[in-house]
Amino acid sequence: MQAKERLKIGGKSSTVKAPSQGESFTVLASPTATHYDDEISLLDIWRVLRRYKSMIFAAVLVGIVVPGIVTMLMTPVYRAETLIAPVPRDEERNRFAAPLSELDGIAALAGLNIQRGGRKNEAIALLKSRALTEQFIKDEKLRPVLFGQHWADDDPRWQATASGETPTLAEAWELFDEEIRHVYDDRKTGLVVVAIEWEDPQLAAHWANELVRRVNAMLRERSTRESEKAIAYLQEQLKQTNAVELRQVLHRLVESEMKEVILANISEEYAFRVIDPAVVPEKPFKPVLLLVLVLGAVLGLVAGVSMALFRDFLRRQAVQST
Repeated sequence: MQAKERLKIGGKSSTVKAPSQGESFTVLASPTATHYDDEISLLDIWRVLRRYKSMIFAAVLVGIVVPGIVTMLMTPVYRAETLIAPVPRDEERNRFAAPLSELDGIAALAGLNIQRGGRKNEAIALLKSRALTEQFIKDEKLRPVLFGQHWADDDPRWQATASGETPTLAEAWELFDEEIRHVYDDRKTGLVVVAIEWEDPQLAAHWANELVRRVNAMLRERSTRESEKAIAYLQEQLKQTNAVELRQVLHRLVESEMKEVILANISEEYAFRVIDPAVVPEKPFKPVLLLVLVLGAVLGLVAGVSMALFRDFLRRQAVQST
């Protein structure tokens, strides 16, 4: 007689006939059962997280405490901003109400340029220039300030750096240009923001205002020199000509250049008009402690969950191997 045996496959029991003598059969595992064993459901993940909740909590705590302590030990950086507006060239010329436009063609023939437009781009370029920055660092004696870790106040000498050399002016310019001074040009409004980020809030405000003042002064002096050179050239031409009409034209050109000199001397805000000068900031710009704590908590949570899942994976591998 053929015996019947009861097999349990995939959680369900089924009855099969036992083979007679000399016969054999093979029982195939259910694909559904194999697929079920390989799956990891959300419930399984939740159980893993509950099993390793202490480790996850510790990772979150470390992610909050360690960055928080490091942030509190860091030197705060303050940000001072000066809001400025480029002075339109036509606005300056209209202050005198001088009909100089009729002289432009004659001035072009004489090799002169009365319409010296495009000063906004020139002023912004000068504000970012290396020449202005290096001169500013020299005049303000900023190298000991920028590289304070290599300068002792009680012993005014440079201490040895990692390379064995003292910080150079080029290194000071690079630090100031890349990390301290920032210039933003809003092309929609036409306004320009000069921002200084530094550890001392008073120095940050002073540097922002002083840079704008220096740009105005340099462009004012440059315009004065150009007008004075033009006047000298025109006066030399007056000595060499006797034609009445030409002399009248040259006199009018001299008059226009003299107005340029007067305008440059009376206008302190020659290139930039200060809309909102920099003030001493009260709160640090960076680091932001709350942001650091939130990011630390998120990173700690991700690290804790990852470690929990990895440990559970190793545990499953060890169980299957045994």
